[in-house]
Amino acid sequence: MNVFILTDLEGIPYVDDIECMDRGTDKYLDACRYLTDALNLAIKTCFENGADNVYYLDGHGGGGNVNPDDIDPRSKKCSIAEWQNLLQNGMVDCQIELGSHARAGTLYGFLDHTLTSKEWFSHKVNTIEMSELSLHALLCSQYSVPIIACIGDETACKQAKEYIPNIYTGAVKKAEKRNVSQTYKNCEDIIVDTVKKALENYNGVSLFNTHFPASIELTFYRTDMCDEVYEKAQKNVERVNARTLRKTIEKLSFYEDLKF
Repeated sequence: MNVFILTDLEGIPYVDDIECMDRGTDKYLDACRYLTDALNLAIKTCFENGADNVYYLDGHGGGGNVNPDDIDPRSKKCSIAEWQNLLQNGMVDCQIELGSHARAGTLYGFLDHTLTSKEWFSHKVNTIEMSELSLHALLCSQYSVPIIACIGDETACKQAKEYIPNIYTGAVKKAEKRNVSQTYKNCEDIIVDTVKKALENYNGVSLFNTHFPASIELTFYRTDMCDEVYEKAQKNVERVNARTLRKTIEKLSFYEDLKF
């Protein structure tokens, strides 16, 4: 069994303050240590529960959040291109999302956003509002790879079930408001239990699919943000209104197909 772990930072235990996202602060360095600990725990649990190979992607903000030398040497670090290559070549059986957060515009979602909190207001595929987890799941589903577990805050876990009703979820904390959360004392046990149950039953977790051709809509926070992307966009991109762009894709082969 080959397992892929895609990590983010917002949904990691003890990352409970928006200041943890600022790479120039001690809180960010603390957050990186928390991510390292959570990732190592998840990897260890995978190997203890049937995994032959474990791959991981340091997914927050383009990477650089964990030192590969500090990660379980039995695992292999991958880039986005390597992740896609593994999917396309049938080398992944299932995927775990570690550190998930809710989509943009979600009440009581810790640091809710979709890909970028600075520019993207809304991202839709065939009129369905997307989260980062659901975008990952759409790509994985094209290669029959289920996302079997979501580990993050309470709202992120609840939202994951909107897309994949039988996904295994492990809520390790709860948002007090958007920029503040409270980690549960038994968060490590929650990670172990969620990964274990998900791997034991990974064949029973549904894919998250959609129909093609698919309509992709991206709404920005401001008109000028839309201006900038539209000026560089390909010919198949249309402007729906001041802040929204739309395109149609015939199939989904790469993660970039979902962007503009």
